[in-house]
Amino acid sequence: MKDDIESLPPEPDACETRTPHEHQLMFKTLENPLRRKMIKYIGAFGRTKKEIMKELGLSESQLKFQLDYLVEMCYAEVEGEDCRLNERGLDLLLNVK
Repeated sequence: MKDDIESLPPEPDACETRTPHEHQLMFKTLENPLRRKMIKYIGAFGRTKKEIMKELGLSESQLKFQLDYLVEMCYAEVEGEDCRLNERGLDLLLNVK
């Protein structure tokens, strides 16, 4: 007997849901000049925390605050010292000038 669970559509991930509220959050994120710089600098391939602090002249607490925001809003992922933009973060990157 074949298992039908594979034919069920996957539930949307909380970080993939697109709503008008999410668009407001995206604009709020991009309004902040420091976050725009961070998103551009992290880019498509990611950076380490030390690279970001050095390039943008940030203290550890400033970096932590901004990274925590990006992670909470589902735009970035941090594993140890490595910081990467996820799919939604890469969408933001396309909108940063």
